[in-house]
Amino acid sequence: MTNSVCAHIDCNNFYASCERVFAPSLRGRPVAILSNNDGCIIARSQEAKEAGIKMGSPLFKQKGLIEDKAIAVRSSNYALYGDMSRRVMQTLRHLTHHVEPYSIDEAFIEFPRMSMKDLTSFGRHIRSTILQWTGLPVSVGIAPSKTLAKIANEKAKAQPDSKGVLNLVQNSDLNDILQQTNVSEIWGIGSGLSQRLYKEGISNALELKRQIDRRDWVQNRLNITGLRTVLELNGKPCLDIEQTADPRKGIMTSRSFGKPVTRLEYLQEAVAEFISIAAEKLRAQHSVTSLLHLKLRTSKYTNSARYKYGIEIPLPNPTANTSYLIKCGEAGLQHLFDPDLKYKKAAVMLTGIVPEAEVQADLFNHNQYSAKEHQLMQKIDAINTRYGTGSAHFASTGIEQPWQMRQEYLSPKYTTQWSDLMNVHC
Repeated sequence: MTNSVCAHIDCNNFYASCERVFAPSLRGRPVAILSNNDGCIIARSQEAKEAGIKMGSPLFKQKGLIEDKAIAVRSSNYALYGDMSRRVMQTLRHLTHHVEPYSIDEAFIEFPRMSMKDLTSFGRHIRSTILQWTGLPVSVGIAPSKTLAKIANEKAKAQPDSKGVLNLVQNSDLNDILQQTNVSEIWGIGSGLSQRLYKEGISNALELKRQIDRRDWVQNRLNITGLRTVLELNGKPCLDIEQTADPRKGIMTSRSFGKPVTRLEYLQEAVAEFISIAAEKLRAQHSVTSLLHLKLRTSKYTNSARYKYGIEIPLPNPTANTSYLIKCGEAGLQHLFDPDLKYKKAAVMLTGIVPEAEVQADLFNHNQYSAKEHQLMQKIDAINTRYGTGSAHFASTGIEQPWQMRQEYLSPKYTTQWSDLMNVHC
């Protein structure tokens, strides 16, 4: 028996809940969140699900239902969602030092083993603290392993009596819960592996758990990942809490345009904007890049054979200098641009990424990422962190940006933009 347990924390209906924090009028009302360019439904509140709003459905197909059920519609506000996610993770770090952010709306944590009663109380404390500090409702699943904690969280959402917290440590109902969990619902078991298990007569988590005595069979049929899952279902943790994320090996920024772009200068503005975003992410992990990928997309319904195409631009020296990357991107566009085409989307990707500290300095190379350039980029990032994204930006990204996505239902960026701060009148 280990001296610690883990918990899985998942924000309930995260995007809709973020919208409700600053718009109390949305509480209890169905809310639907739209994809880029307000195209499809990508997130729903529980009320919207119950009203019949379909996930992934185009907005125009849901217009009648939205009007009949008075469903609130919002454009994706990723600046708000990202900042609210950071607040949740910061709150968790006040409660324990061992926090692993898993996605924008969920995390694993580890803390000392207590009595079953105290563990449940701590889970409720986590839930109430996050709600008080951020306004976001969460579910908490507590268990000896990460796989069991994920199952506990899903059951906590489905069982109203649990009040958002389910503790599976020394829980006499554990096997009943596992029997009610289809193998396809187990974390790490994909559709292909599920089909393989069905053929072997294993349909639920309890049956998979009982394969612990057939370790060689499990490893031969399900590989090492399947064996770890079986061990985790038996309360034997195999997956540690990862407190530091590995630096990304590729960073991509892409957007669909609000309307087709036919002018080179607008395309240059968009690419410059995307490079700026990607370069900021690159510097945030203290890395530099040596390869810039630029891709363009036109409508697939045109007669042109050039639907998706691009160019790779090797950089002579690894860098994180936004200005230099923008110049390279503009040079690449000169080769790609066709005035007869209408562009619907552009994408920028940085690869060949290495830690900045591992780049060998060269006294005789005047084109390398210099200390002066590094300091300038740090200052720009600091300004944008303090005063909001885009407060300091390169002129080549444009001002009006007519190519920007359609976001007709966008809520204010309450926490990341000074101009969008709420006004409270006493």
